[in-house]
Amino acid sequence: MGYECYGANDVEAAIKIVSTTAGIRLIITDFQMPGKTGADLVRAVETKWGGHIKFIIMSGHALPCVEWNGVDTASYTLLKKPFDIDDLIGAVSAVLETTEEQL
Repeated sequence: MGYECYGANDVEAAIKIVSTTAGIRLIITDFQMPGKTGADLVRAVETKWGGHIKFIIMSGHALPCVEWNGVDTASYTLLKKPFDIDDLIGAVSAVLETTEEQL
């Protein structure tokens, strides 16, 4: 689809990528991650970079709680697992289009 993607195994690795790579506009994270949670990643990124980087949050839970470790999940696109590639591409396109409209 023409997107440049990076992978991270945990929150610290993701923050390092964001810190050292210009132009990151979207992070896709899971609720559950090794060590720290996806909520920790959202808070760390938003604290340092504000709302300039958007999030898609993945979850295998049927109905994730609205407040998740101090993060209001209603503010983010939620991608329920399992999902297929078309669901992922659609969510990424929608978030990035919304981001571009706000610029």
